[in-house]
Amino acid sequence: MKVYFSNCRLFSGRFATLLSFSFLFGFVFFHSNLFAQTNNPPQEDPSKKTEEKTKTPKHGESGVQPNESSYDKGNIITVTGTRRKNLLKDSTITTEVITRKDIDDMGARDLSQTLGNVPGIEVRPAQSGERGQTVRLQGLSAQNVLILVDGQRTTGRFSGSIDLTRFKAEDIERIEIVKGASSAIYGSDAIAGVINIITKEAQDPLYAEFRSQGGTGSEKYYGPYMEFRNYASVGVKRDKISTLFTVGWHKGEGYDLTPDATPGPRNGRISSLAPGYNPYPSGTSIANSYILATRFPGYTPPLESTSGSAFNDMNLSNKTVYRVNDDLAITGQFYYRHLDQNAVDASPPRTVYDRRNKTHDFMGALNMDWVVTQKVNVNLNANYSRFQDLYTTDQRKSDELDSQQRTDNAVTEFRSRVDYKFAENHVTSVGAENLQDQISSARIAPDCRRSYPGVCFDDFNPELVKGQTINGHAYRFRNAFYVQDEWRVSDKPRIQIVPGVRYDHDSLYGGEWLPKLAIRYDVSDKFRLRAANGLGYRAPSFQDLYFNFLNPGVGYRVVGNSNLKPELSRSYNFGWEWDITKRIWYSTNLFHNNVDNLIGFRTNPVRDATGLQVFQTSNYQKASTQGIESSINIRFTDILSAGTGYTYTHTRDELTRLPLEGRGPHRWNFNIRIDEKSSGISLSIFAVVFGKQPYYCIKNPFWCNPDLPDNFNGIETVMNSEAQRNITNVLATVPAALSDYCTDNNLSYCTTNSTYGYRMVNPHTNLNLRLSQRFFGHFQWFVGVDNALDAWDLQYNSQRPRFFYFGLDGKFTFTEAERQNIKPPPEQTGS
Repeated sequence: MKVYFSNCRLFSGRFATLLSFSFLFGFVFFHSNLFAQTNNPPQEDPSKKTEEKTKTPKHGESGVQPNESSYDKGNIITVTGTRRKNLLKDSTITTEVITRKDIDDMGARDLSQTLGNVPGIEVRPAQSGERGQTVRLQGLSAQNVLILVDGQRTTGRFSGSIDLTRFKAEDIERIEIVKGASSAIYGSDAIAGVINIITKEAQDPLYAEFRSQGGTGSEKYYGPYMEFRNYASVGVKRDKISTLFTVGWHKGEGYDLTPDATPGPRNGRISSLAPGYNPYPSGTSIANSYILATRFPGYTPPLESTSGSAFNDMNLSNKTVYRVNDDLAITGQFYYRHLDQNAVDASPPRTVYDRRNKTHDFMGALNMDWVVTQKVNVNLNANYSRFQDLYTTDQRKSDELDSQQRTDNAVTEFRSRVDYKFAENHVTSVGAENLQDQISSARIAPDCRRSYPGVCFDDFNPELVKGQTINGHAYRFRNAFYVQDEWRVSDKPRIQIVPGVRYDHDSLYGGEWLPKLAIRYDVSDKFRLRAANGLGYRAPSFQDLYFNFLNPGVGYRVVGNSNLKPELSRSYNFGWEWDITKRIWYSTNLFHNNVDNLIGFRTNPVRDATGLQVFQTSNYQKASTQGIESSINIRFTDILSAGTGYTYTHTRDELTRLPLEGRGPHRWNFNIRIDEKSSGISLSIFAVVFGKQPYYCIKNPFWCNPDLPDNFNGIETVMNSEAQRNITNVLATVPAALSDYCTDNNLSYCTTNSTYGYRMVNPHTNLNLRLSQRFFGHFQWFVGVDNALDAWDLQYNSQRPRFFYFGLDGKFTFTEAERQNIKPPPEQTGS
């Protein structure tokens, strides 16, 4: 009964109102469309017309990009939903696609700048322990989103998150997104869904492309420095083989949002060490500095730090396809990236660190696709990923807290799949997989801690290893077997079902059965219903199990827990798509996710032997997310198109009864595109509007203290101390067991420990604009601005401030006839 009433909350309050409105909107438009059909001659199906008359241009064709819109995306071939190639318009499982044209219109430089314009997906700056930019999907965190490159798993997670800026736009042909639990096909980590990056391959006999771009912003944030991004691609295609190479170089000095003594990202290393250095914010006069120091004793001058890291980023990739014959194709590919980042971190009251990350990122794969007979297809895949990171911190004016940590994570995977076609509309796939995962890291416990008798040399002689980093090593493997059946049950009306089940066996956690069912029902040629239900699964990571991180300067220690249980989710998605007219398309999706055994950190009541407070991973959380995603796209003319989307997300931590932090209930997406082909001018406007989001605060004891400016941190500290003293006096007689129970359940009236509330803060709008023009058939200049409204917040949203950029593209394609007619230069004779 508790489960039933918990699920019934899906239809309560504001969410019920939105749900009712969405159904009403769909009902009215659907019946008006049926009425119009009965009173007018039947019109040709735009998807069929497109399929017959429109050939999707290749990405390098004459340097001219098509003006894509929703109707011609239907003929895109997708692979993520079922791991088999299908036309997007024929798929049973809802798959959203971001095309190469979309990526260029957005002015995207990496994956993080593409996903945020999709309803239901949120891209945010990294939080503590993460890197770069991270993703949330349907209200669930990045650790529950599986990111693939051509179906290959990626490595290098920090605090469970993959840095989206690792994946450069120059390598991407399209991005496929499947929302909802997909563990039945992909195994662990696909609780919230899957994001699959499909890389480019050569499509023309001879093809070349380049882009050179520069940009900067206000000197207050960026200093007098420019950011540069350059790449070039060369591709060749013959009868049996095609290959494409891409090389990129990106360099920037980062940005700084903190009110430090010097403007711009290089705030520091020389000036702060110089005699007579003034630590007060840039532009503060000597008189005001004196007043702040003498009349406001609670005022603390800001420490030097940077918000966005300086970077020097180089990448090289290749994709080669060898077609042995019409039935056999072999694809080989690799990607390598080297990243060198620098930043300044500060820890009050006086500690400043220079931080540096050196990263090597490699992925390689070999894939064979073989049509054995008309009924049997075999796919074999082997891939290898490796992520190495050297993290160094150098404490200024001291060597006491200097550190160096190395992380080395490697994943090897073997996959096989056999597709058997019973009929043209009925295919069964059987697959088997083996994955081997190993890590060496200073942030997981040394081997001597995890094996009998659990002691290390430093237990007897700490001075022997002082200043040295001891890496822990861990290894696991997973074997999996899955069956999936794709069956079009009928054509009139069109009914398709895709049941599937996977058995995933982890060497640390044993086996788990993971089922999924997807159904598609076409009410008419223009109105489609889709529903999916599945079980999501995430086995605890090495960091969850073996974390071993000390911060003696602050007084705490973080440790893992080898007794963790896997996270499990039950996912439900139901939606519809409606081609209202030839120029208007509408879609809605309702989702509900129920996650058990979420892994988080809890305070251990017993301190360690050195007196440090201990935080340990634990399966203490349960959470639910539910909501609605809607979008409508309109093509007004051949030149002008627009789209808008809305996402409502309701989240809840079932233990504390608080919303999940940072997940705002309301978000809107808008885009306008103008593409005038005769002049070659294109204008794109993309906007994401965020409503207020909940962020946790310590209750005092029944509400949160006001969020005062940084200048009044001293006053806020006094208020918190006084409130805690009063709570302790009143509740001093509460038994310890009851106090712990109340702490776990966030009940402030029966515990002396901290309990939490939340503030609704940080509404903002991200607005990006891009203007471009093609000229001479092969070239394109472009200018643009990211975050045009300069929306950022140092505490809640430390994203990059307003950034202007400009650049030049070139695309060159030669057909086979043109290539053969190229005359060699005349021979030169000596004098």
